[in-house]
Amino acid sequence: MTRFGMKWRTSCAGAFLLGCAIAGAAPGSAPLASATTPEPAVLAPRIAVSPPASPSFAANAGDPDVVYSNGTYYAFTTGTALGNYLQVVINTSGDPTTGYGSYTGQPYGSTALPNPPGWQQANTQTSPGVAFIGGHWIMWYDASIVGHAIDSGFSCLAVATAATLTPTSPVFTDTSAGSPWCPAGGVLDPSPFVDPTTHVPYLVWKSNDGSSGAPSKVWGVQLSADGTGFVGSPSLLMTVTPAEQTTDNPQMVTSGGNYSLLFSGGNFEDSSYNEQFASCAGPLGPCANPPGPFLSTYGRVYGPGGGSVFEDASGHQWLAFAAWNNSCTNCTANLSSNQRQLYIASTDLAPSTPAGTFTGIASTPSGDGYWLVDSSGAIHPHGAAVSYGSMAGATLNAPINHLVPTPDGNGYWLVAADGGIFSFGDAQFFGSMGGRPLNAPVVDLAPTGDGAGYWLVASDGGIFAFGDAQFLGSMGGRHLNRPVVGMANDPSGQGYWMVATDGGIFAFGAAGFHGSTGSLALNLPVNGMSATPNGQGYWLVASDGGIFAFGNAAFNGSMGGSPLVAPVTGMATDPNGGGYWLVGADGGVFAFGAPFYGSH
Repeated sequence: MTRFGMKWRTSCAGAFLLGCAIAGAAPGSAPLASATTPEPAVLAPRIAVSPPASPSFAANAGDPDVVYSNGTYYAFTTGTALGNYLQVVINTSGDPTTGYGSYTGQPYGSTALPNPPGWQQANTQTSPGVAFIGGHWIMWYDASIVGHAIDSGFSCLAVATAATLTPTSPVFTDTSAGSPWCPAGGVLDPSPFVDPTTHVPYLVWKSNDGSSGAPSKVWGVQLSADGTGFVGSPSLLMTVTPAEQTTDNPQMVTSGGNYSLLFSGGNFEDSSYNEQFASCAGPLGPCANPPGPFLSTYGRVYGPGGGSVFEDASGHQWLAFAAWNNSCTNCTANLSSNQRQLYIASTDLAPSTPAGTFTGIASTPSGDGYWLVDSSGAIHPHGAAVSYGSMAGATLNAPINHLVPTPDGNGYWLVAADGGIFSFGDAQFFGSMGGRPLNAPVVDLAPTGDGAGYWLVASDGGIFAFGDAQFLGSMGGRHLNRPVVGMANDPSGQGYWMVATDGGIFAFGAAGFHGSTGSLALNLPVNGMSATPNGQGYWLVASDGGIFAFGNAAFNGSMGGSPLVAPVTGMATDPNGGGYWLVGADGGVFAFGAPFYGSH
């Protein structure tokens, strides 16, 4: 029978046969050792949701994983009649809760994986997990080896890639010759995760595809920089309890610097399915079994599960899950009447950027000091830099991602991901995007030469001009290979640059184009830029501390290739000698051709 939209497996917990691998296993894969999951040392907060009464997509959408990119929400799900193999529905409304539909505009063809590789049995692909890692999109999923039925002990991990996601073609390609991980007993539900503090990618999944009655377990492993391979051997995060029954769709979630494991318990084929939230000591556990579900059947929403957490354009976290439209004991027996529909619920989770993560550094105009700013809006002056106030202790709708001083250094602006602006000292408030709908989060601010205005730039390249800042052009609404992550102003006040994660540069007005890394292979993505004092050059900085100098910008050294405790998150230029400073997420400062005034 052709399977549409369901995971055809029993509700019993699965087995993991240790030390074995079947065809398609990664060469040299180490056997997994049996272990008892210890209690974690760090407890994460519980999750609370506002359960919606109506679905966001009133059709089959099992195992949903939602991501946001350039003004569009993409919901990737297990395959259905609308999208075979793996389905994707899109939403361009700007509201994460409504507007999902086929990207083809037809009641068919909305597939995320048009051509599965030959080693996979057709119609056995389930549970896509999607993330942007290493400069491209990756989608982990599971599928059975050709010749084997779904969930018969031969379900394996698989990974596909896409250079970009667009509303007209959000599809992935998998040309692999075999599975990267395929132990005996089968595995299901892979979910990639990028630690927002370290930028290190990980993958979690559950063992046992339902072919055995032994307890299922959640495993995790660090991924390679491009997100497509394992680094080291998998670690055990958690073992299912009899009360939980299973550990479906595990996903690592961060909130306020804590780690938690979202997973589903119960039986996905009936109303007992539910969502649970376990506390974890770190991205590879261990995780503590929770006392019970935080979301179960309510109203006419039956068996909510298979969920995933995602962030909207402003950093607010939402829970996507699927639930049956009918109360049934064996819902998969009648798929013409019973559907697992997509729901989107608001949560109380803080943005995944942990409070206290350092997100920027800015120099005084004379170069005799610098300010550090963290995501909570706390200010840390060093050298001759003076604090004029901060947002520390205030409730923020979105994390602070930059501090930008006024031209005379007697004040500064803080900019948040939702476009909120906070002015201190002699910095004047000229307007903001806070509280307004955004197609993409705001990522940086640049002031005009006289400090009587500023520009904001969003990750889709959209520009918002305030005060005496003139609108000189933007990338908003245009195709981008990679999202924009920063901007810098031309000293004349009549131009600006923006930079994307691949190091692509977009110059507007009087700002001159001096080169880019847009066509180069990068070890890690670019996350900021800084211009020389006369505007005849600029530097780009990557999260590994690599520096790329263009025009009259001098290369004075970098952290590229050096071990880092935390990723580099920003840079500032010394206006005196052509040097620069880098700051890490932990507040560490690295000075190159510039005086060192201390770290946090």
